[in-house]
Amino acid sequence: MWQKRIKYLAAILFLGLLLYNSVYFKKISEMQVTKVEAAFDATAYSKAYLLEKIPNAKHKSVLLSDLILALDTDSNKAFKNFGHSQNQGDTKCFFVKGEGVVTGIDEEFVTLKETSSATEVKVAIQYIFGNTARDCSGIISIDDFSNTMDLNNASEAINKCIKTDIVAPFSAKVKKGAIVFFVGGIELNQYDLKKDNFEIVPLGLEIKSK
Repeated sequence: MWQKRIKYLAAILFLGLLLYNSVYFKKISEMQVTKVEAAFDATAYSKAYLLEKIPNAKHKSVLLSDLILALDTDSNKAFKNFGHSQNQGDTKCFFVKGEGVVTGIDEEFVTLKETSSATEVKVAIQYIFGNTARDCSGIISIDDFSNTMDLNNASEAINKCIKTDIVAPFSAKVKKGAIVFFVGGIELNQYDLKKDNFEIVPLGLEIKSK
């Protein structure tokens, strides 16, 4: 009788020991999960945006002449339909395209006479800064980033990529009288439009053969 009880107790103790060793105890503080994210590669992101996403989104850009007409007709509606920004406010960025004849070249701009509207357009080739290139297409959203630093780094990297991958090869070949197709971004304030002085941040430039 006692031998059976001893064997029974021994079996219970043995099973208890196995269960104890199979359970892994941790402090609550040690159980907090730390989300480890890969470092944001702004350069790779900017190249994918500028060299892949923008060419595929050209059909979403608006002809500059159509935008001018829309602004003249109803600026509120034009800003609502075509404007993009990461923030609320009077200033919006527009994704535009067009074609023009080169009338002037200097260190800062290549000046075009836009074919459809005869509007003077200045294509920036020296000072590429701000968030126009990033925001104009509406492709990039602040929700795509885990923090604002990455969003700002993306903007800076895109601007650098424009200088090296878009502007540099264009500047090496462009001459007065050339016909240029452009796609890019412009920034406008709804209450200070300055439609006679469009400055375009280029996202694509093509010198057309005559």
